[in-house]
Amino acid sequence: MITKQLPGRLLELQDAIYRVALSLDAFLVNGIQYGLLQPIGTSHFLQKAASSLLRDLASLEEQASQAVDDNKMTETLAALRTKCQQVVDLVVGLDSFRTLPLQQLRATVNQIPVIRGECAQLIQELEAAFQTPKPFYQPRPMHSAAGVSDFLADLEQAFVKACNGSNEQNEHG
Repeated sequence: MITKQLPGRLLELQDAIYRVALSLDAFLVNGIQYGLLQPIGTSHFLQKAASSLLRDLASLEEQASQAVDDNKMTETLAALRTKCQQVVDLVVGLDSFRTLPLQQLRATVNQIPVIRGECAQLIQELEAAFQTPKPFYQPRPMHSAAGVSDFLADLEQAFVKACNGSNEQNEHG
């Protein structure tokens, strides 16, 4: 890796990587919970969360392009963009999950934690390549990391429960 390190550039890159990791988890947890399962406020909540993730990713790409001249890094960033877009497409595609056949719903929902894991791996690769002094996932408070992992582990059940709840309301309403 050929770096064009400027004073403070490493901390800016670390912050940009953190923002992408946080936005990814916020998109998944808050976007799914409050944009799909228990919609609140406007119907644009999920789109705003997706836009925030993609905006943070674009900022990271811009900062990284100014800091390094490395094909491997460019490939890793491109792969991260692809994976983040896949997870956004999957989640946004669940907007009408109550009308999907159960098998299709389960298949889609079960892809989300896998792709999120691939995103996390790419983020860790970026941290290693940039030699960020404080990687995002390792020092993260255990309750915070467990909260996201637990939410994703129970994701299929949450969607099935939401479908069953809406079916019961339709039957009684």
